[in-house]
Amino acid sequence: MWERHWQTHRTFNAEYDKAARKVDPSLVGTGPSRAQLHRWTAGQVKGLPYSDHCRVLEKMFPGWTAEQLFERLDGDQDADTHECRREASNPVPPTAGLPIATAVATPPINIRPYVEAAFDCEHVAIDFFGLSGETLHGVIQEPLDKIRTGQLKPRSLALRILVPDVSKPMAVPCRSEDLGDDPEFRERTSRIMLRHGQAILDSVEELADLGILDSAKAEIRVHDCPPLFKLCIVNNEEVFFGFYPIRQHVVQIQGTPHHMFDLMGKEASLFRHTVHDGSAVGAQYVAQARQWFNTVWETISREFTG
Repeated sequence: MWERHWQTHRTFNAEYDKAARKVDPSLVGTGPSRAQLHRWTAGQVKGLPYSDHCRVLEKMFPGWTAEQLFERLDGDQDADTHECRREASNPVPPTAGLPIATAVATPPINIRPYVEAAFDCEHVAIDFFGLSGETLHGVIQEPLDKIRTGQLKPRSLALRILVPDVSKPMAVPCRSEDLGDDPEFRERTSRIMLRHGQAILDSVEELADLGILDSAKAEIRVHDCPPLFKLCIVNNEEVFFGFYPIRQHVVQIQGTPHHMFDLMGKEASLFRHTVHDGSAVGAQYVAQARQWFNTVWETISREFTG
């Protein structure tokens, strides 16, 4: 999939429809949902999909049978051992799915299917460290809406968000001409953070008020470190990590150009690490990411007051 650049849900289903037209035109439009595609690629399926899916997939991947596409790497582990909330420290049997690598760079928006699939679990927990929370807001708003409409039914939801305290000068963002602080630019960044952060808090609070979930909580805390990277931990078993590129650009604020060195969140490429990749490295990476996040949350962060 990655080699063919079919990793996004939209692209995959477009290719699925092309193959379906050749197999049986009535199958066009019956491709997998985002969550279902995630389960396929992560090896989180029990047996084979429906026969119609298998026919189309074999057309999409010539030379591969459906059995080969969904074959487990070790051949002797029980697929039923997968649990949504497995502790990252426990060894996880190697799994396979459609041909896809785990630690491959992907644009931030492409973590959407993994995050959406997490909401199929009984208990959903997401930890995010970054500049503004814009990425997180973009990928969880649809699942939150589906919970409200009854399409998704987790029992609990816990979100923890760590963002920098932009009320204070930081090493970056900074003015490009002298690397100095720009209060107006920080104020602009604060408005962006508040917009996305407050939207997340409001959505989760609404779910709590409606009593749809047994427990629904979202917290935002701030710290004094420049966020040079983006980190998202999903259900304690998947980690997405990427460095923020630093770029020079000009921002217009009230008609005045501000020449800045800024952290470019939309240009960050994220690498996926999972406890389900069959290696000790994946489980260790997730465990260390969780430990690091917890230490920042419990030591040098403080409540976000807006």
